[in-house]
Amino acid sequence: MQLSNRQVYLMRLKHCNWRGCQRLVPQGVDFCDEHKQADMERKQAYIKQRDKAKSTVKGKQLAASHMAHYNHTARDEQANAFYHSVQWSRARDYVYSRDLATCQVCADAVTDRKIVDHIHPLKVAPSEKLDKDNLWVLCYRCHNIKTQLEESIKSHPNGNNKLAHISRGWWQRAIKEKIK
Repeated sequence: MQLSNRQVYLMRLKHCNWRGCQRLVPQGVDFCDEHKQADMERKQAYIKQRDKAKSTVKGKQLAASHMAHYNHTARDEQANAFYHSVQWSRARDYVYSRDLATCQVCADAVTDRKIVDHIHPLKVAPSEKLDKDNLWVLCYRCHNIKTQLEESIKSHPNGNNKLAHISRGWWQRAIKEKIK
């Protein structure tokens, strides 16, 4: 009897991903039935522990320590000095109040930390660094998506010029599309 390629593919087996388990599972399946539930429980416990850690004093201290390390090692000196200036602090507080502590893309409340973002990045448009029309409040999720999009655009030819001219509306549409 001759088997088709699809039948041969469906018969491919591999070992369960659970450490020490020798059961065979079909290609494309991570765990055997016994360990599938255990993996879900492990993931849920991790998420619960991670969320709990973020809300503790120690968790907040670790986050602050990480940010201090980032400022000292990764962020350039000019940007670090700017983000610690009185002018930036005043502009950030004004925009945070103006936007009612609400993400300007997804409308989620931003309560844990003031994330005020430059629509045109600081390095690309330094003359707009304190321009209130170039600043908006974003939640962590939308800010991370925007940062990834900026890096992608920056890597293309003429990317910095494009970043200097992208409008608030374009960013809102692009970020909302990524959220879906």
